[in-house]
Parts: sequence; C-alpha cells; structure tokens
Amino acid sequence: MKHGRRRVVLGLSVVGLWAAASHAGAQFPWAGARALGMGGAQVAAVDDASAAWSNPAALGRLDGWNVQILGGGVASSRNDLLRTIDTLTGLPFDAIADGQSLDRLPELIDGISRLSLEDTSVLFSGVAGIAASYKGFALSVGDVPYAAVYPVIDLVHIVPTGGPANGLAFNQTGLSFAGLSAREIRLAYGRGFLGEKVLVGGAARLVFGRSYFEHCGVFGDCADKSLAAIVREAFQENARDSTRFAFDLGAMVDLDIFRAGITGVSLNQPHFDVAAVPAAPATVPLPRQLRAGIAVDPLPFLTVAADGDLLGGDTLAPAATSRQLSFGVEGRLPLFVLRVGALHDFAASDPHWAVSAGVGWRGPVLAIDASVLLSPKGGVNPSDLDRQDLGAALGVRLHF
Repeated sequence: MKHGRRRVVLGLSVVGLWAAASHAGAQFPWAGARALGMGGAQVAAVDDASAAWSNPAALGRLDGWNVQILGGGVASSRNDLLRTIDTLTGLPFDAIADGQSLDRLPELIDGISRLSLEDTSVLFSGVAGIAASYKGFALSVGDVPYAAVYPVIDLVHIVPTGGPANGLAFNQTGLSFAGLSAREIRLAYGRGFLGEKVLVGGAARLVFGRSYFEHCGVFGDCADKSLAAIVREAFQENARDSTRFAFDLGAMVDLDIFRAGITGVSLNQPHFDVAAVPAAPATVPLPRQLRAGIAVDPLPFLTVAADGDLLGGDTLAPAATSRQLSFGVEGRLPLFVLRVGALHDFAASDPHWAVSAGVGWRGPVLAIDASVLLSPKGGVNPSDLDRQDLGAALGVRLHF
C-alpha cells in the first residue's frame, strides 16, 4: 500500500467527520440542545416545538405559540476506527513487506483485524431546522442528516495478478463514505383526550433526500486523486436527489408528575437513490426507529427521564445498527436551567457510556440552550482520535 493511498484513506475519514458535523450532525435524531443535554431522553419529557421531531403527541400539551431554531448532532466512532487508521498509516508497509521492521507486524495484524469487525465505522446524525407550533399543530422546515465512514475488506480479489475473478486490480478494499441529507417539510399534530391525560400525534414529512457516496480503494486510482477531488466527487458529482414521503407516530400518557411515551420515526423507512459508483449500495435508508420513554417530576423544578430504543435502528454503515438507552435530569432555577445525561448504545460491538451536560437561560419570552456530549475515553480533548462520541447542540426559542 503506497503512502499516498494511506494518506487519502485517512483524509477521507476526517473529511467525512467534518462534513457531517458541518450539517449539524447517535443515530436517533435528537432535536435540540435540551435533548442532547439530557442524553437523548425526550420521548416523554419534551416540552417545546421540538416535539415535532421527538414525539408529536407532546404537541397536544403545548399552550400558545412556540417558535424554535435548533441545530445539533452526534458523531460516534466504533471499534476505534479513526485510531486504527491513524496507526496503520504510520506503519512502514514497504519495510514489513521486505522482511524488515517485523516488530511492527503485530500492530499491522491487530489493525486489520479491527477493520474487519462487522460494525467498525464512524456514524453521524443530527437535526437542524426551525419549527413553529400552536394549539397542537407544528410546521417545521429542516434537515435530518445521516452519514457513515466504514471500511470495506475484500478477501475475494486477492491474487496479485489474475483475471476479473480474483485479481488485485478488482479488489475493493478501502474506505467508503455514505451520507444522506434529508431536507424536509414536516407537518405535525398532537391532540389530548380524557382531559389531556392521553395524547396521540403524528407527523407527515415531504423529504427531499440528497445522497452522497465515495469509495476510496487502496488498489484503485485513489492515490492519483487529490483530497479535494475526492470531496468534490462525493458531494457534487456523486450526489443524487430523490423525493420521498415519510411519517412518524407518537403517543403519551400524562399523569401530571409522571409521563410515559412512545414514538415511531420514519415508520415506512423510505430509501433514497445512490450514485452508481464502485462499492456503492443501490439505495440508502432514512432509518426507522421505535423508541419509548418515561419522565417524572418529583419536584416542581426537577425532571428525571429515561428513554430506550425498542428496536435496533439501521445506519448508513451496512453492518452497523444502533440501539440506545438514555438517561437525563433537568433542574430549573428562576432564570437558568441545568441538565446532565448519559447514553449507552448496546447494539455496538464495543458498547460504552457517553455523558452530556447542558445549560439554558429562560426569560419571559426568550430561551437559549446549549449542550455538549463526550465519551470518557479521550478525555476532554474533542480532537482526540480515541474519542468514541462527540456531540454539541444549540437552540433558541420564543414562547408566548
């Protein structure tokens, strides 16, 4: 493997991370800083117009006008993909091939073994948009982006010289980047029954999907392309547009200090076309998810919430699924709000916890919120390659 090819492979993974973050991008699309600050526990706890994304049934609880601008998202690295790529790019491949530097051979074997694990990937998702709600109705315009960087290990075409059946010239080993920008118009409605103790709701979504795909093969012409050319192909030449409909449903039981809810997101799981390039799938899905949660207000100024995915949700990495458990606490002071949360994705082959924290300011009409999420591994440095999860969100809300 030439050094130029290895640099391109590493560069593609970093660009994929940057690109998803620039779209404001955990695979459940948490809407807003309150959701992220509470570790994603919002199905029963949501109390603003972001319910159009989190649980449309909760719109039946809102009074007056709510206008909200929000953006945020989370990136998750599974099986230390970024660290593994960084380690492999630093190995003296030519020397190892010549029988030298054999003390580095265990690192090479360990790195390749990690890349071959099923759900080795970097995953992204997020929500960015504006929503307005009034008397149970909500209209939102926004983007729900998903992305994934994942390795492809081709053990079929492995003969140095051979025909199409097994020659290295046809080997697809490398990194793939897949992205889906689900730009949408969403109309949601929630209504209460039995004195608003039982609420139901739904959302209809017109989704203008734009998919991106690029595969960087180590035995192909990757070394002859500049990093700028690879980015241009993924986001311009290899972008494909298709329009689909999606719908969400939600329900909630509200017993004042106790609430329980359930929501289904993208229940029909529409698929969007992908450019016909090597190693690309024919389509990518808008992931279907089913999530339930509870929220308790033990004190007037305190909310404790927990959510969990009832099913494993698909991601844009073919072998990776996401199934999360979330916990969150919110404390409300006269002007300020403090939040903490925790997240555990037990569908990952390396399940681990991530923690979140958030702060908010609430005036009579205006509220501003911010939050961050980090996994303990990697410390407080957001650029550490050992980082497993990294997220941030901001939101501004008018309520009157």
